[in-house]
Amino acid sequence: MSKKRAKISYDKEAKVLSVELNGAKSVDSDIQGNVVIDYGKNGKIARINLYDFNFDSFKDNLKKFKTFSRQTGIAVAVR
Repeated sequence: MSKKRAKISYDKEAKVLSVELNGAKSVDSDIQGNVVIDYGKNGKIARINLYDFNFDSFKDNLKKFKTFSRQTGIAVAVR
């Protein structure tokens, strides 16, 4: 059994930053502002999408991501 690596992609036209943690299909989602977290059938996070993400305004998106983390209790490591 092989373990899938995380994949980060950015759709410049749609302004969506996606972090796919594994190949699991989404069966449930939490939505807070422009952040969507998808969960697989095992209940683990499968994907994180940041909508209206713009690298020029990354600081603002980072604040929203941290707020989402505090409100949902999902740990986020930012360096």
